Amino acid sequence: MIVIAGASGSGKTELKKLSRTPLDAFTLSVLNHLGCDPNQRLKRSTVERMQRLMDPANYKKRKTRKLQHCLLLHIDLTSINHNNNLKLLREISKRTKRIDVITLYTSPKEWRQRIFDRLHTENEPSMKAALIALSAKVSNRISDFLYHREYRNWLAEATNYKMRSCCLINTFNESFLQSIPN
Repeated sequence: MIVIAGASGSGKTELKKLSRTPLDAFTLSVLNHLGCDPNQRLKRSTVERMQRLMDPANYKKRKTRKLQHCLLLHIDLTSINHNNNLKLLREISKRTKRIDVITLYTSPKEWRQRIFDRLHTENEPSMKAALIALSAKVSNRISDFLYHREYRNWLAEATNYKMRSCCLINTFNESFLQSIPN
């Protein structure tokens, strides 16, 4: 299982290309960094669907038994359901052979602009993301603090999983990061 975590607007959907072939050079470098087989079939899923698949009551179902591919799980750090999703992810992680984590990050200024651009569109950001971004109208410092707090909480939470490998990336400039910049 590969967990792709990031704030709303950080590029989780952009990484859906992990589930398509042919893979571009950056996507291949991410998979190589994680030590994943680039030929492994990857399928996008949700935390809720994964929880249903792992339920012992569903194990005898053909769809569950034949699950041969790696699942890509998106975790929106600014989702209203974030805490519930983390609880489900903790349960899933106890029953998974392997977990790799990709955390997506972009600068607060760039992220806010993306969120503002998505307001009142069909791809609207989560309410929490919109509120964090809009708090910049009062103070960029407050907005930056709230944005970085979501990442600090996630990085602390991620240590609870039996991760095999992890990486921190910016999908928009296609770079690997060593840490969350201040």
